[in-house]
Amino acid sequence: MKVLVISDIHGNAEALRAVMRAEQDADESIFLGDAFLSGPQANETLELLGDLNPSIAIRGNHDDEVLDPSTFRSWPAEWVALNEWILADLDASAVPCIESLTDAGAYQFDGLSAYLHHGDLGSRDLAAVPDAEEHVFDLLGGGSDADLVLFGHTHVQFMHKIGDRTFINPGSVGQPRCGVLHACYGVFEDGVYEARQVQYDPAPWLAALDRIDVLKDFPDFKSWLSDGLLTGYGIGKREPWTRYADQGYA
Repeated sequence: MKVLVISDIHGNAEALRAVMRAEQDADESIFLGDAFLSGPQANETLELLGDLNPSIAIRGNHDDEVLDPSTFRSWPAEWVALNEWILADLDASAVPCIESLTDAGAYQFDGLSAYLHHGDLGSRDLAAVPDAEEHVFDLLGGGSDADLVLFGHTHVQFMHKIGDRTFINPGSVGQPRCGVLHACYGVFEDGVYEARQVQYDPAPWLAALDRIDVLKDFPDFKSWLSDGLLTGYGIGKREPWTRYADQGYA
């Protein structure tokens, strides 16, 4: 049996489409959260997620923002303008889609028991990155004794072991941060995990970004967004992402 594991699409339909094409023989899929914001292809992503129909889908922090926009209204003006445009343009069916996403918890798939968590622990000091302290990974397990924990949020594809416990981040489908333009994800085949990546054409994503008229008021921000995707440093070429890139993380 083949189970596809994805996270952090962030409104990048081209990236998700490439993953689905590469793994079209998957029997099931798991989504670890952050579907639409803050990407320019939210409606296309909604349609593709409907086609994929994940058997387990966890709610991420940016999914909460779809249901409660007040959570981003204190952000810088350019981010507020972008997110409000995306939500105004988003098909109404996105709301029940987000409402159907479930909380972190213990789940089973393909004979495996795992604790699934989007990965947001409420503080940047608790970011679950490859060199995080052990207590951060313990928090991801939600107090459970699960030997397998799957999570996303930090956009770094890696596996971390503490004793008999295995923590897996499949990486980000839609917003790379470690210096390579590709979509990251993972696959369990007959219970064995493999991290994978696939390249895609960014031109449709860039064209969708061009259609967001409110970004005309924020040309530097728009350039920063496009440069971030094209360089593979989705939120800027800086620490810790450059360090993880140098260490070979995806």
